[in-house]
This record gives sequence, C-alpha cells and structure tokens, in this order.
Amino acid sequence: MNSILKKAALAAALATVSLSANAFDADIKVWANVDPTLALLKADGTALDSVVNMVHNPVSGLVPWSQQVRIYSNDESKDIEVRVGSTPQLLNTDGGGAPVPLTVSLNGRALTVAAQDFSATDLFDGALPGASIPLALRIAQTVQAPIARGGSYEGIVTIAMQQKTTSP
Repeated sequence: MNSILKKAALAAALATVSLSANAFDADIKVWANVDPTLALLKADGTALDSVVNMVHNPVSGLVPWSQQVRIYSNDESKDIEVRVGSTPQLLNTDGGGAPVPLTVSLNGRALTVAAQDFSATDLFDGALPGASIPLALRIAQTVQAPIARGGSYEGIVTIAMQQKTTSP
C-alpha cells in the first residue's frame, strides 16, 4: 500500500512539473467596478459599450446614438437619482474648432449635471426582479447641424446614479 502511495505521489509531482513547463503563459487582467446597489446595463443585462462611434452626416450633423438599457437595483422600492458627471461635449483632438455640445437623455428625459429623480414605481414593474423597465439611453448633438471643421472629435459621457435613501 505504501508503494502505491509513493507511486501516486510521484505521478502527481511529474504531472505538476509538466504543466508548469509550458512554453507560453497567457496572463489575463480581470477587473470589475463594483457597486452593490446599482448598475446601468444594456436591456439584455450585458455591459454598455465603453466606446461609441458617432457617425457624422455632412448634411445633417451627428447621427444620434441610442441603446435600450435597464437600471439594475438591489432595492426596487427606492427612487433613483440620475445625472451626467459633466456637461457632455466632443472636442476636436486635432486642435482648434469649437466644442460640439451633446445632449444625453434617459427615457426621453434630458440629463444635466443636476440630479433628476426617477421614481421607483415608474422604473420597476416586477417583470424582471431587480431590473427596471427598458429605457432608451440616447446621445445626440444638441443642435443638429453639420460640423464645419474636420478631424477627430472625442468626449466622455459620464452617467451617475444613486439610490435615494428614502422614496416619497
């Protein structure tokens, strides 16, 4: 019996050595931004895209971008405050040119740096536990018009949400 245990230990040790002698290792950095109370995700529960390409039409300006989203919450009885982190705009990265103001709206309501209340009773219908009804998230050029100066334009849209401590 002792001989069998020694052979098994030797086989396990050899298997470990052969696994660690790989010619290539792939390291994958994994990260998560965790808020245990709220999340804004696509309507199907997947993460929002971190990059959005807004297409410019030389006749009409930027084509608005829209995505169906849901607010996920650990407490469906609390109202949600929603705002943008700063005034959304695109800046010409090639230098020069006026900023292009953007309007961000959630379910048809324009978001500003001042928080707006979204009522829990309007958001959560119980159809999908912890998930709001589908909401249209839209980013559009504030004044729909062609952009005269060419080049690359960039900006960051930050959407901040917070559960209210009490619901009215």
